[in-house]
Amino acid sequence: MTDNPKLTLKKPLSLQKQTQLFQALKPLHEKAEKEKRRQRKEQVQKEREVRKKKREGIKVTLAWLYEQFPSCFNQNELKPLKLNIDKDLLPFLEKENSPSKAKLRDALTYYTNNIHYLKAVINGTHRYDLDGQQVEEITQKQKDFAHDKLEKILQSIKAKKQHKNKFLSQEKAENSK
Repeated sequence: MTDNPKLTLKKPLSLQKQTQLFQALKPLHEKAEKEKRRQRKEQVQKEREVRKKKREGIKVTLAWLYEQFPSCFNQNELKPLKLNIDKDLLPFLEKENSPSKAKLRDALTYYTNNIHYLKAVINGTHRYDLDGQQVEEITQKQKDFAHDKLEKILQSIKAKKQHKNKFLSQEKAENSK
């Protein structure tokens, strides 16, 4: 229950009184709606800035991985990584100019969710360590998991494109009126 008292009317307002009341409340309603839009716009902007900052951290961390471990991390030839390779990377994080654990985790997540990486897992036979050496075979279960993940990503991309195209066509139709 709310603590605010409710306004009760003994008899319904006439149409004229309803119109007057609506006209009197309209500026307040418009002001409240405008404030909601402003707050939502601010929230969206903050979320964009957070995502941008996270992306920049991922780019810097990936650049560090490409530089430190070129045999394992290669932009042009993605290799399936050894399971739990993050544990092998932990000692290197103590060095100067190395990323944080959180940034490393984000970068590895980004790297392993890459379409080309998933295709490398599906088509590959072995996983690789930091030195670029084959260390373990890729199981069929792991290949199936990568295939399912790839399908979900491709479906998500397709849905986003359809949504964007639908939005653009609606916007175009509204502008042509």
